[in-house]
Amino acid sequence: MEHLSKAQIVLLALFVSFVSAMATGVVVVTLMQQAPEPVLQTINNVVERTIEKVVPTVVEKPGKIVVVKDEDLMVSAIERNSKSVVAFNVSKEDGEILSVGVGVIVSPDGLIVTDRANLSGGVLMATINGVKYALEVVSNEKDNILGLGRLSPVVPTASSTPPAVFTPVSFGNPSALRVGQTAIVIGGREGDTINKSFISRLDTHTESNKDTKENTVILDNIGLSQRFAANSNGAPIITLDGSVVGFLSIDENIWSQIGVPANNAEKLITAYKNPPAVKK
Repeated sequence: MEHLSKAQIVLLALFVSFVSAMATGVVVVTLMQQAPEPVLQTINNVVERTIEKVVPTVVEKPGKIVVVKDEDLMVSAIERNSKSVVAFNVSKEDGEILSVGVGVIVSPDGLIVTDRANLSGGVLMATINGVKYALEVVSNEKDNILGLGRLSPVVPTASSTPPAVFTPVSFGNPSALRVGQTAIVIGGREGDTINKSFISRLDTHTESNKDTKENTVILDNIGLSQRFAANSNGAPIITLDGSVVGFLSIDENIWSQIGVPANNAEKLITAYKNPPAVKK
């Protein structure tokens, strides 16, 4: 070594580093190929989350490039949806007031989507901007996990007072979701508790069309990495673009939590607004 010049020593060090890196890469690839599927999925999720945090979103605009951080997207998504989440309670015969979950405003005239279980404990009440409302149930079918209601003021307003205009949410496409994606949940006793979670799994089943021989993948459940209390039952699952892609359905009696895809709610709303014609 004492006969080598400084340049030769540097080149030798670089060569040794290169060989070590190549050997490490070969070992990692071999271990990854032999690893069981759950381990691979966990590693991939970590890598995806790391990339999301390190590499910000880049939005190209004419003449300039705007860098949008995940934190900014989250703040925007919360601001966009916070006014659309309503906390409900029920008054018992002894005067006790119980929190029974939340609902989500889906139309300017006060149509609400919530979990059907919230509708079974009595008349749901909520206070919005100082006005007390009762939830009039308009759809509570047993074959649906979600139910539909409409906000109605407890004290009738004067005829000269214009009806309240509510802020509805916008639905996203649950079929485009990916495991590891950020999910925001707004719920809690007052309907203003913000939680950041991740999509931990997407449960699906396949339906076959006997006539066309085509298979369709149906999303059944949006699994989240965090468990929520019953006072968040009916809470929206929101992506970073501000779209609602699902609703929480929580049953603490059997320790169950399901993320109901938003297209279930859309079907419910469409059926209510376009009822089948009654045959004469």
